[in-house]
Amino acid sequence: MSEIPAVDEKQFRKILQELGDSAHVRNVFGEAVISGDRALIPVARIHHMGGGGYGGGAGTESECGPECPPDCTEDHTQEGYGSGMGLGYSVTAEPVGVIEVTEDGLIWNPTIDWNRLAYIGAVVSGVIAVVAMIGSAFTGDD
Repeated sequence: MSEIPAVDEKQFRKILQELGDSAHVRNVFGEAVISGDRALIPVARIHHMGGGGYGGGAGTESECGPECPPDCTEDHTQEGYGSGMGLGYSVTAEPVGVIEVTEDGLIWNPTIDWNRLAYIGAVVSGVIAVVAMIGSAFTGDD
């Protein structure tokens, strides 16, 4: 039976570092812009999500029986069977706003997420409609 490969920790850390570096405000908005006595500094919200797993195996045929996979060969049933390993990772980034730096101070200019506002509006409208229907059912209004 083949050995399960060892995980190279340095390579794994390098991959995670590169993933983290890819989700940077520069990749969402670009670099800060400085013009004269004014600067615009972009701000972004970045989410990292990940998970991983390993695997296992079964013993010989007398130990694993029906748990052995359909492609199990005679070698596997004599030696056992095992495999596995997996990794999933997701990075999302979205613009949040821009900080404007002037001689007079800082000004926060948020971006408007029209999709999120529409979603919130739809949810609130649905809740109001349900409450109105329940209220009319209890009062007997038609």
